[in-house]
Amino acid sequence: MNNFSLPFAGRNFGGALRQLAQRHADLLHPWRHVTKAAGDGRAAGFLRRAVTRKLYDHLARTYPLAEWTTMNYGYAMLPGDTPSLAVDPKLPEHLALQLYMRLAVALQSDGCLKLSGCEVLEIGSGRGGGAAHVARHFRPRRFVALDVSVEATALARRLHGADSGVEFVHGDAENLPFAKASFDVVINVESAHCYGSIDRFLAEVHRVLRPGGRLACADFVSKRHGARARLLATLRQAPLRLVQVDEITANVGAALAQDEARKRALLDRWVKGWFRSFAQGAYAMEGSAMRRELTAGNTVYLVAVLEKAPAAADTR
Repeated sequence: MNNFSLPFAGRNFGGALRQLAQRHADLLHPWRHVTKAAGDGRAAGFLRRAVTRKLYDHLARTYPLAEWTTMNYGYAMLPGDTPSLAVDPKLPEHLALQLYMRLAVALQSDGCLKLSGCEVLEIGSGRGGGAAHVARHFRPRRFVALDVSVEATALARRLHGADSGVEFVHGDAENLPFAKASFDVVINVESAHCYGSIDRFLAEVHRVLRPGGRLACADFVSKRHGARARLLATLRQAPLRLVQVDEITANVGAALAQDEARKRALLDRWVKGWFRSFAQGAYAMEGSAMRRELTAGNTVYLVAVLEKAPAAADTR
């Protein structure tokens, strides 16, 4: 017995305990669940939906800041990017707004669609800054912005409703409160990772789009345990035709680095206590697990465009 050490004996006990705690902390870490690295079963989907609603109600109620109107990771311009993507760098949230411009360019890349003449729906509009920017820039015929958080929807109305021309409404991405064939375009920015069922979301988008209408979505997904492959398979099997998928992880990573100081100053000014650590992780700030996953290439950021078949070809 004295010739070898048991894993929990003597001085090895503390190290083994730390390893066990680290392993379980990693399994429970939020990044594993929001990126789908931990799997995507029905129970996980139910939990994501419930937590998301509570979390964003809390954020809007506790931090109703006019300087904080967007919640995505952002898009930085790299060599070769389309100049029309650029947003005035004097705007504090210009990197987050550039992600919306990236989706708009993707939607219109083949010249088949012009946002200026469309009825547009954003699903997962949060605090409303992205919707307000797109509405001002492209002047669509109608723009409706929907979010699952009652508090975030009310805040978006207070921040943007009077001047933006956007209709901010409360609703569920998996049970949209709109009639069939109500919109020409659906936009979805860094929101779908919170949904219980991507299949249900895509079916609802198909229902509310007009024939020939398009969905543009931007979000992150892990490459671990087949999560990215499952997502791409879901998109290919959707009732909408997959037009294109682009990886923009490099742009997103550059945006996170460029926006680090602004976000840190925002947190220093407004966020105290235990929630500060959570916010740093949610923002994918330097040192967070999500930032490490993106930097290492274990989590990727995708832009996808899908299209509903024209009326003559649509049999579903």
